[in-house]
Amino acid sequence: MEQPDGFTQPGHEHLVCKLRKSLYGLKQSPRQWYKRFDSYMLQIDYKWCEYDYCVYAKSLDDGSFIFLLLCVDDMLIAAKNMHDVLGLKALLSQERDMKDLGAAIKILGMEIHRDRGSRKLWLSQRGYVEKVLDRFG
Repeated sequence: MEQPDGFTQPGHEHLVCKLRKSLYGLKQSPRQWYKRFDSYMLQIDYKWCEYDYCVYAKSLDDGSFIFLLLCVDDMLIAAKNMHDVLGLKALLSQERDMKDLGAAIKILGMEIHRDRGSRKLWLSQRGYVEKVLDRFG
């Protein structure tokens, strides 16, 4: 953290402000939130993908993987076993206030369709395609 412009006192440039409110609204808050989140994920043995630092993965004892995808402050968690998903949610809830919005239906403009019986998942950008067609004919 750095002191905001105009608050630095000569001789005390190395000091930072003690906040009595949340970080939301401050320029540095997204970076600090991510650094804290990243530190916690690494602490619980998740590794980030070298191509996208907002994708975390962990190899499980049965040879499968659990993935956490981070988009701003929204997360998607995917694993073969629902028990593993619930375990990660419990760990994250201990570290931070969380709201579980249930199974994802849409993320980043993509619709998510599931057939749990056959264990299949489809992603659709139908809404985006229709929007482009409406705009450009």
